[in-house]
Amino acid sequence: MTNNRIIKLDIARTFAIICVVLCHCSQMVYTQQSVLIKDLGFMSRVFFMATFTIGRLGVPIFLYLSGVLLLEKSIEKDEDIFRFYKNNLLPLLIVNEVWIVIYNVYNIFVLKGTFLVTNFIKELLLLKNSDMLNMWYMPMIIGVYIGVPFLAKIVKSFSFKSFKPVMIVMFIFFFIVPALNVFSSIFGINQTFGSGMNVAYMGGTYGLYLLVGYYIYNRKCDRLKNWMLVVLSLISFFIILYVEVYSLYNAYGSIYYVWYDFPFLLICTGCLFVLFTRIKDEYVNKNISRLFTYISRISLGIYFVHSLIILAEIKYIGQMTGKLSLDVFLLMAITIITSVFIVWIFSKNRCLRKYMFMIK
Repeated sequence: MTNNRIIKLDIARTFAIICVVLCHCSQMVYTQQSVLIKDLGFMSRVFFMATFTIGRLGVPIFLYLSGVLLLEKSIEKDEDIFRFYKNNLLPLLIVNEVWIVIYNVYNIFVLKGTFLVTNFIKELLLLKNSDMLNMWYMPMIIGVYIGVPFLAKIVKSFSFKSFKPVMIVMFIFFFIVPALNVFSSIFGINQTFGSGMNVAYMGGTYGLYLLVGYYIYNRKCDRLKNWMLVVLSLISFFIILYVEVYSLYNAYGSIYYVWYDFPFLLICTGCLFVLFTRIKDEYVNKNISRLFTYISRISLGIYFVHSLIILAEIKYIGQMTGKLSLDVFLLMAITIITSVFIVWIFSKNRCLRKYMFMIK
């Protein structure tokens, strides 16, 4: 622990925000600069999909962390629920509204985009997702926060054994069924899979991530050795990569960019998160741990700011080196450093620190 923080969770959150930035850098470099994916060579395609897929590991790690930190909260009475909403949900709503305004102003004056009052109002009312590449996450996590106090009470009232059947059903309907449709599309199988069962009350795709994170942290995977976790995560990663690269070459449907309802992404990130929870504090240098702690504390600020930097670079600079793979890492480095600097500057103001970046 450093200043009452759990270092291994700070390391996991730092890894997650770096992954998110990498995902968006790779996506924007390869898809927004008049690059035709079909014209790329095999290794270029593999590099694009590999960096994009590594980037996709970030959001599940964030959700696992939310499961650990939010479901551990003590919810015993009505007052605890209202306190959770006041201290967690309300600030998140305020921060979301602030950034919707910032993004719209940025779109008008920096990106020279169009402004529609009706769309702006819908975004503020959570009736429409923002067009910013990262803002799909906010309505989702706000919705998750509404149900968290009740889920926190339930997981403490019943054993993991009693929760297993629920989680298995969630995995089947929220992960296996969508995966079957992905395979059906990219392999040219004329078949669509679905079900009339209504299991949305269980929390959906993202609710399962929260539960998995909570139970991983509470040592429900202790029987798995570290080497098993590494092998399983690598196998899952390469299965995802194979499916994506294959989709670039097949003549059926569209290119598949892995989404968070793909079962092998859950398996891959779940194994990684178990490894993060096994990091011992004594393994981490004290100065390095301070860096992890700081990046972890401002990770939400980086999440909001990094999109501004990426979009401005793509619009006004474009290709920097003439080599796309190098552009991805160069843009990533510039984005992370600039984002940290911007958050550091603005967070000196107490009001901005709280209502712009949600730094506690």
